[in-house]
Amino acid sequence: MWRHATTSVRIPRWIPQLFLMLLTGCNLIAGLSESLIVQDVPVPTPAQPRPDANGVMNGICFASAQDAAGRLFVLRSQQELSHFFDLADNSQLCREPVERHAFDFSGGRVLAGLWSAGRGCTARHEVVHWRRVNDGDAPRFQLQLRLITAGDCDYELVQPWWMALEDAQNLDVDVQVLP
Repeated sequence: MWRHATTSVRIPRWIPQLFLMLLTGCNLIAGLSESLIVQDVPVPTPAQPRPDANGVMNGICFASAQDAAGRLFVLRSQQELSHFFDLADNSQLCREPVERHAFDFSGGRVLAGLWSAGRGCTARHEVVHWRRVNDGDAPRFQLQLRLITAGDCDYELVQPWWMALEDAQNLDVDVQVLP
């Protein structure tokens, strides 16, 4: 025959209060850090632009990308994209013809981007500020990036930033990479 003995465990009164204080403190800290991020980097809605079209330029060799670094390209049609690839081929900077990738320009989509050059072990772009203004006859998209390099390596780096902009056929596009 099995018997189950019941025992009571007494929890000191201060433990639930401590737990509640810790839980409240975590929520308070989380709330503060979110508000600080919004104040430090002005990121309006909708979602922040991101380099979601880098893959279109995967076939461009390093030398060609390095030669184009610092210049903004805004491509509005398949013909302009083909011409862009032709220019890369004709530059003779790549040992082989560049691999050409497609981009969907339907619905007024535009392909915009650049390469940034730096030195280090790794590189990435950080969005500093952006806005899309649709007032008047000159709607525009403005983006400020910062190239961040890390590490003590003495490598030449070229970092792409290529994005798809929706409903942008008549949009003036300005992308700056800040020092």
